Amino acid sequence: MQATQTVTQNRNVFAAMFADYAEARTEHFRRRIFANTVRELEALSDRQLRDIGVPRDEIKQRAYDSVYHGKPYRQ
Repeated sequence: MQATQTVTQNRNVFAAMFADYAEARTEHFRRRIFANTVRELEALSDRQLRDIGVPRDEIKQRAYDSVYHGKPYRQ
């Protein structure tokens, strides 16, 4: 007869706390990058925005897609 061993993942409290902290830091970093990106794009003139292919009414959406989904501004 062979014995089977069931392995259950031991949830370490410190590992869970570290994972939550790392996730919160990452989200804080992304929010800061998003806010800076929007601020910098809104400071550009209409001509500069047209040159890079970003309509003024799509600044927030393009910045969000770039920061959270890795999409470039230009499409």
